Amino acid sequence: MARPSANQATASRLPSTRESRPALIGLAVLLIFGGALASAWLAIQSGNRSYFVQVDQEVAQGATISKDDLTRVSLPEGFKGGVPSSDSDSIVGKSAAARLLPGTVLMRSMVSDKSGLSENQTRLTVTVDASPFISGLQSGDQLALDIGTSDGGKRQTVRAELISVGDEQGGAIAGSGGDEVAIVVSIDLSCLSVVSQGIEDRSITPALIGGESTLVKQTCEA
Repeated sequence: MARPSANQATASRLPSTRESRPALIGLAVLLIFGGALASAWLAIQSGNRSYFVQVDQEVAQGATISKDDLTRVSLPEGFKGGVPSSDSDSIVGKSAAARLLPGTVLMRSMVSDKSGLSENQTRLTVTVDASPFISGLQSGDQLALDIGTSDGGKRQTVRAELISVGDEQGGAIAGSGGDEVAIVVSIDLSCLSVVSQGIEDRSITPALIGGESTLVKQTCEA
């Protein structure tokens, strides 16, 4: 059998440690440079954050919000709708327009400008179709809730005061497929069963009224 020539032996020889050392050094420099860039990027990103108000303890709908109910959370600086932690004092003493659960980032729409509930009053969340009329409503507006029945019985009209208007939800409620808005209203306690049934039947239509109309009943007592 012919022996390999000297040229063939040289060509097949593996590179020595001394020859591969520059390549390893170059790779190390590249990794260090890349790590430095990643660290710089993370530092820049961490600098674009702000503190916002977060719910720390559950607050029932209509209950007064205390300082102990709130904490703060770090979020991207451009987070929309949140309440900056520097404005947390403006939330304390107000009432929750809906049930607030721990960990929730607080939105302005979740808080009512009015604190507490009047005697014999309760608050409910009513889901209605989104419209320019609904989005134009303001806290404190007087409403007439036209309530139908699932069995085709006589419709009833109940007076309510608007507490807050939530954000639009694209078909997220009961699979309606349309945009809907949750509004929080205050009603007389005697109308609770009537309005609750209307909410269950999804048969409530709100209308804006002015002054102290005598055509809309304030209570639902028999």
